[in-house]
Amino acid sequence: MTKAAAEPGASQTPSARGGLALPVGVVVVGATVIGTVIPVMLHQQRHCGFNVHQIAMAFFFWLNVIIAYWEICLFFRIDEIRGQYEGWRDDYRGRELDRVIELFGSPLPLREWLSMRRWGEIWSSYSLFDESYSNKTSFGFFIDIGNGFTTLLPSLLFVYGITFQVVSARALGIMGLIISYQMFYGTVVYFTSFVMNRRYRGHRMLNLAAFVGLSNGLWISFPLWAMWLCISMIYSDSYAMFGG
Repeated sequence: MTKAAAEPGASQTPSARGGLALPVGVVVVGATVIGTVIPVMLHQQRHCGFNVHQIAMAFFFWLNVIIAYWEICLFFRIDEIRGQYEGWRDDYRGRELDRVIELFGSPLPLREWLSMRRWGEIWSSYSLFDESYSNKTSFGFFIDIGNGFTTLLPSLLFVYGITFQVVSARALGIMGLIISYQMFYGTVVYFTSFVMNRRYRGHRMLNLAAFVGLSNGLWISFPLWAMWLCISMIYSDSYAMFGG
């Protein structure tokens, strides 16, 4: 294994990093679950019941907040990401999913839960499937950093806005429609580019389906769902779709 591949924080033990650590995958799942449950429970208490549309939107838009932060990390750590990718490329050729499994199983100390360097490894690993994420001249790089900087705060507003109704349903619906269409459009264009440029060549289809297909599928299906809800909010100027 190359020196670059042996050096990332993912390969170090909790004692080497200092203090108790949780696996990266546990941190991600835990943050996703907690971040979804909080607005769901608040909505249930305020509106006396659960609503499938609100649960789905709380999950997706909160997940987008997490991903948006990772995309901001992509912007600030792109040169380091490129170096890691080049160090791992040959060692993980044909077994790219192993790098992902190693990453999500690696220890992450509490003091590094917001570390841009550590979350940059997400993109170094994804680059083994698609090199464009280690290339700051590519469409994939720019569409994702664009999503990160422009949808993080609006996603938070939408998650809690459908419960606390701090603005009119029509106003929130317009904002939600804009960011949902942006996410849908960017994902479709990126995935089309991935397929037409045959960047799937050399990869196992099961690995692509598990990592590339699933991630992009979420950002196609949920934005479509969100757009339908937002259009309903705009026409009715009502939160009725969320039981409000």
